[in-house]
Formats: sequence, structure tokens, C-alpha cells
Amino acid sequence: MADYFDPHVIGRIKNFEIRSLRLVESYMAGMHKSRLLGISTEFAQHRQYVAGDDTKHLDWKVYAKTDRFYVKQYEAETNMRVYFLLDTSNSMHFAGDGAAMSKFDYGATLVASISYLLMQQKDTFGLLLFDEEVRAQLPPKGSHSHFRNLTGLLSAAKPGGQTDIGKALSALAPQMKGRGLVFVISDFLADTDALNLGMGQMSFGNHDVSMFHVRDPQERDFPFRGQTIFIGPEQEGRLLCEPRDLRNAYIRAQRRHESELRQMAMRFGFDVERIDTDARLDDSLSKFLAERLARRRKGR
Repeated sequence: MADYFDPHVIGRIKNFEIRSLRLVESYMAGMHKSRLLGISTEFAQHRQYVAGDDTKHLDWKVYAKTDRFYVKQYEAETNMRVYFLLDTSNSMHFAGDGAAMSKFDYGATLVASISYLLMQQKDTFGLLLFDEEVRAQLPPKGSHSHFRNLTGLLSAAKPGGQTDIGKALSALAPQMKGRGLVFVISDFLADTDALNLGMGQMSFGNHDVSMFHVRDPQERDFPFRGQTIFIGPEQEGRLLCEPRDLRNAYIRAQRRHESELRQMAMRFGFDVERIDTDARLDDSLSKFLAERLARRRKGR
């Protein structure tokens, strides 16, 4: 059984804070303009200051007593629910020659790492595994036992069928009470029209969505030479050909698909982060979290 808890990755990202950009921005606007609708401004707890926090929320009385910086958190900030949607389709279990791990293993380690960080923040997190159907689901909770259940579910996951992210998003949308943060981890070998509908539901609910586009180096670079049999990763059949005849068309189609994903994300105001399995996950996650933090600070 695979173990997706990586202490090295945790060590690199442990000083980052994960916040929903949409929820925080809406919350702060409400505080300043007195237009809060259904969001509690009751004080909930103190949290140690981290770089990027708004200094207006520092509690100077606590600082005078402890000589440490703490910020005040309110109910609107502490009740963040985070959902992970992880693709378990056949294509996600592909690992090219020399690859340290499959796309699924990379994505599962990412989920476990961010979940651990959320547990430390005392936020709640849930998991949905899908291919063309929803295969398994854990509702959001924030306990240590829940984290163990999540990593256990990741370890027990089996390769599925084809990818249908739109259906998974449509299944999740009615369950999301209030605004949430959603991480979608997939190779996105899916119809963009169906995905667009699912993302539209997330946008309608004012959820904050980040898309992690996972790629294997062989998929990215298409390094094949000589007569090769290509097997469709999701039951598309077999093709015997000379890779040189196919490479240019493949690269063009790949770039076109990635452009469609970026344009869709921009239209809804979502993030899309391309991550390759030959890149160190701690580097990729640190970069992503640092950029989110920078955007949050700029938004203020």
C-alpha cells in the first residue's frame, strides 16, 4: 500500500498559509464597507502571524504579554472548507520510462501534503476520487483521524476508466454549503465543454478553484523514435506509426488544449497550475503557495 505522506514536502510548505482568495477578499470588503451577508464577524481565535498577513489584525495586547505576533481570526476565516477532487482514471496511473512516480502518485502526495497543512491550520478538508464516475468520497473534517482516513483512501485507490471532471464537479456542487476552496488534480484529458459546465457551477457558487494540471515528461516532450505502438491511455485503442510523423501534430494539439484550459480558468477567475512529475513536488507546491500569497497581498 502506497504511503503518500512525505515529510520532506511537508517541511518545505509548513510555513505557508492556505486561504481562499475569494472568501478572504469578500470577507475583507464586507468588514470595510459593512456589507456582510451571512458571514460572522465574531472573534474566533488567535493565530500566529505569518508573512503576508494584514498587520491591521495584529493583537498588540497579546504581543505585549508574549513578545510574539498573533493575528485575530474571525468565524468567516476559520470556517473554511476545502475539497480535493483527484482523478483516478487510467491515464493518471501512467508513468513514463524512468519516472519516479505516476501522475496519480504525484497528485496523491500533493493532496496529502496540503491536507496536512490544512489540519495544522485547523481547517476542514474533504476528498472526492473520480474517473467517469465518483468512486469514493470523504466529507470535510479536520481531525487527525480524518487525515489518516484520507491517506488510507488515497493508498487504496485503483485505476479507473475515463476522465469526466465535469460530472465530478456537478456531483460535488450541491453538497457544498457556503463558499469553499476546491483543488482539482488531474491530467485533464477530458472534454473541455463538459469541464466548462462543471466549472461554471463552481463559479456560480462563488467557490475558489485551483486546477493542478499534472503531466508526465513523456507526454510533455514526446521523445519517441522509431516504429512505435501507442496505446490510448483511456481505451482509445492502438496506433502503430513513426513518431516523427506524429510529433508536430501532437505538440500543436497539446498546446491548443492547454490554451483552452487557461482561457477557461481566466474566464471564471480560477487558477490553473501546470506541474510535471519530473519536477520536485516541494518546489512546485512552494511556488504555487507563494504566488497565491503574493496575489492575496496585492489584492489588499
